[in-house]
Amino acid sequence: MSTPERAADVRERPHGETVHVTVRLLASYRQFLPRDHDERAGYPLPVAPGTPAGQVLDSLPIATGDRYTFLINGRHAERDDLLQGGDVLAVFPAAGGG
Repeated sequence: MSTPERAADVRERPHGETVHVTVRLLASYRQFLPRDHDERAGYPLPVAPGTPAGQVLDSLPIATGDRYTFLINGRHAERDDLLQGGDVLAVFPAAGGG
């Protein structure tokens, strides 16, 4: 399995090209799902190929300063990992305790 691309690795993309990634909001973040949406499933989001995960994360209605964890295709990821068509971006609040 290949590793996610990083922002510095991307070449120019044609303008207007979009792909769909699936966004899954988990735990208390399910409150931010689109209306009438099955909370067990993700929802499709059109993005330009090579969009950094951080750009999508910043567009979500999660409070600024909220701590969360996110995965791309079930693997821990970085904000500068680049999204491609078919990727699944799962986001859930950070767990505390001990």
